Amino acid sequence: MDDDGFWRLLAEIRHDAGNDSDLTSRLLFRRLRKLDGNDIADFTRLWERIRSRLYSWPVTDAACLLLGSIEEEDLRHIQNWVISYGRETVEQVAGDPDGLVDLATDASSARAQWFDEFITEAHILVTGDWPLGHYPEGPDDLMGAHTDFSDQAAVHRRFPRLTAHRHHHPELGAPQLS
Repeated sequence: MDDDGFWRLLAEIRHDAGNDSDLTSRLLFRRLRKLDGNDIADFTRLWERIRSRLYSWPVTDAACLLLGSIEEEDLRHIQNWVISYGRETVEQVAGDPDGLVDLATDASSARAQWFDEFITEAHILVTGDWPLGHYPEGPDDLMGAHTDFSDQAAVHRRFPRLTAHRHHHPELGAPQLS
């Protein structure tokens, strides 16, 4: 499976699921189980590579602004959730994390473990082995610069759309990574 096949598969599944993230994850599992060993290994490798691209402070800061307080272990699930929306969304969020606000209507799915669990399970079913679980050439630490949430002017400059969203959703609480 190449990059185009990867993104095409995700686009088809997301379309078939009608943008329901839970259904998207289940349809992905069904489709992955039908792949051969090489294709599922390629799919998993591509997924991990793309997730490592989202492993940055700007994306993490945007997630904290969208969701409020998040746990470090939630980052993987949030990155998976973003990937499940497809190439355009990944490119948007990686290039301008403030664009994460476009997924606000589905924010309740952001921390779900569905994608990790189903990709792992499908990989094991097809290959008999556990997937690597990370992209070996990916970063060990969050890339980029962290935004100081106590500097409201800096937060507003960096994330104007998410700042506006938070203004209308005070129930989110303080943005932080714990």
